[in-house]
Amino acid sequence: MTAIVEREALALEDKDVLLICETVPLKDIDDFGVEVAVPSELELKLQPQPIESAAVFRGEELLKEEVKPNEPITFDWHLESYRTPFEPEAHWLLRWKFLEQHKHKFPEDELVMLAQAFVNVEILGAVYCEEMMAQLNLLGASIAKEYRQYKRVGPTRITVSATQAARDWIKHRSEGMDVSERRSLAINLLSPVTPVRTVDDVYRNFVLLDDNLEESGREFEKLNCGWIVHDMHRDEQLKQWEVTVTVAGFLLAKAEGPLRKTRVKCREILLNLLRLKCYKLKTNPNRCWDSCNVERLESDQELDWNGNPYDKRSLITPAPKDQLREDNVGFRLLCKLGWDGGPLGKHQHGIVDPIEVQAKRGRRGLGLPQLSLKPQRSHDSSSAQIPVNNNALLDGLDVTKVPFRIDICFYKDLMRNFKSKKLGYDLIFSAEFSETERALLVKIASDLELQCTTITYDYEHYQFVLMKHRMSPHELLVKILVEKHHVYRSLYTVEPPEDGLIEHNKILELCST
Repeated sequence: MTAIVEREALALEDKDVLLICETVPLKDIDDFGVEVAVPSELELKLQPQPIESAAVFRGEELLKEEVKPNEPITFDWHLESYRTPFEPEAHWLLRWKFLEQHKHKFPEDELVMLAQAFVNVEILGAVYCEEMMAQLNLLGASIAKEYRQYKRVGPTRITVSATQAARDWIKHRSEGMDVSERRSLAINLLSPVTPVRTVDDVYRNFVLLDDNLEESGREFEKLNCGWIVHDMHRDEQLKQWEVTVTVAGFLLAKAEGPLRKTRVKCREILLNLLRLKCYKLKTNPNRCWDSCNVERLESDQELDWNGNPYDKRSLITPAPKDQLREDNVGFRLLCKLGWDGGPLGKHQHGIVDPIEVQAKRGRRGLGLPQLSLKPQRSHDSSSAQIPVNNNALLDGLDVTKVPFRIDICFYKDLMRNFKSKKLGYDLIFSAEFSETERALLVKIASDLELQCTTITYDYEHYQFVLMKHRMSPHELLVKILVEKHHVYRSLYTVEPPEDGLIEHNKILELCST
């Protein structure tokens, strides 16, 4: 192919302009060896220019997509028309949120394509070109985060009859959507109210924990919805005290009389009122000392503290101990019996160095390492557990040089999952773990920044415990009443408010299947 290129211009006397042109071959040739026509400068000016739209970041580059002005964006299309009959609820919800969020920014065909690509990436793990992946990451960051949180928690399996499934398919509304809406409504009824406007909001935000007014008050104040104020005023004329308790600005209890009796009386009035108006959470009695929810899993071979096969060649030979000297009484007695300084025994196969003597404390057997710190009793008088300082396990013990016969990788994964899921109950390990194994568990928990302790009931059997993630009382109510979590239901007992049975029955009806 050839192009017309201006060669020379001659000015005539009548001021006309004569253009002398000739054809020249193009220097640029495409991949197929075909010459391409290059437009003149005038043609370039007359061509429509693309409109710059949303920018997409790819690393440090700014990619700009072109939208033709001849394709206006319409907003009158229906999202439900793009749902397939057999598309799972979670997949359609993910695609629907993407369409709903960006339907005013892109043409219909382009947005449908982007939504499907986004679903393919999140659900199927598809990979596209860098430009497409950068654009999907930018447009669906918030939606993807919400979906991954939902996926981590996991869906709830619901079984319905074939007739109900057919009806749901006809009306494009599944039983799962109805259950999800009912659960959301139940969670809203159990969630605290902020800001507090009425005294009923105070009763809703206050949860009585184990009939402990002080601990329940601290949990209430953590909601940042008000404070519990105790006020004492002395009436000089009547020569008596007036004690009042206000919660979030509402007067809940008042008593008059001598100071000590009035304070006790006011506290009892407030406690009885909260028992009548609020939810009550009671911790079930502690189990016996040998109860646990983590068993000892033995390994087939000896492992080091990282979970790798133990290399005996890495064992460092301990430093030689001090031998008996000639001025020692035991040395002189042995010499009188015919000992010449070698190993003991008839065949000289006994020991050479003296036996080290350790101070015996406690009721543990001879040869077992003794705890260096005294255990301190728990502040909870109803509990028989006695926590022990973890430093006592690590004193004088280097776990990096000791072989273990437990599945270390399993317990590392267990602690990582415990930390990521933020469980609201303790992990109590079996009492079958030895002292060195519990020291290793303490080190693993410390590396993962997990709170742990060692408890004992009789100073003989010790158990390693991973401390639970702190959950608010309202979160525990949701776990027990809405999610019906079997672990939390075994740990706690929920008592509804006596004046709120109607609302409590409504919550139970919403959570029933």
